[in-house]
Amino acid sequence: MRCMAHIVNLIVVEGLKEMNKSVERVRGAVRYVRQSPARIQKFKERVAVEKIECKKMLCLDVCTRWNSTYLMLDTAQNFERAFERFEEQDTNFRAELERGEGWPSVDDWDNVRNLRDFLEHFYEVTLRISGTSYVTSNNFFDELSEIDILLRDAQLKSNVDFSVMAIKMKDKYDKYWGDIDKMNLLMFVACILDPRQKLKYLEFALSEISSSEKLVK
Repeated sequence: MRCMAHIVNLIVVEGLKEMNKSVERVRGAVRYVRQSPARIQKFKERVAVEKIECKKMLCLDVCTRWNSTYLMLDTAQNFERAFERFEEQDTNFRAELERGEGWPSVDDWDNVRNLRDFLEHFYEVTLRISGTSYVTSNNFFDELSEIDILLRDAQLKSNVDFSVMAIKMKDKYDKYWGDIDKMNLLMFVACILDPRQKLKYLEFALSEISSSEKLVK
């Protein structure tokens, strides 16, 4: 059976390519603040002025690991007002970012928050299916079905960039799990043996996935 966590990783990486500009701008802002202890201290002071109640502190991601990008965005989106205050004190802040991908706009922060909420589902799925102290194979099909529904719903978003991102992710999803006849049968067996799901759930979930395939065609 293919590693489900690895395929989820491929799906998400494909989607992040579409939202790259907004992510890059926020990443640039985070990187600038974290470049020196003095900047971090000034930023903390701005956080206090804005009375932002967040115990986390800015973290920079590893570009090749989408889960670290999720954690970066999850933290950074709490500090939009603090970044604005920081820019008022540090005249080089905006100038340096403009030499790169640019200063994160209101739309960029909206994109980041939507992306953060969207990626949270995949982050939690990855944690659940990567567990080592409990059985995970019985949950594979259930998680796969949820991803299918999530991607279909995301394609209907009014935000064009977000919709395009979901379409590309669904294409990558379909490459591995789009054809029911080519799925590993052991995944179905594990689902049936789970007393919480059984055969009726499997039949229902398969019919939902099959009907979505017909609608796409």
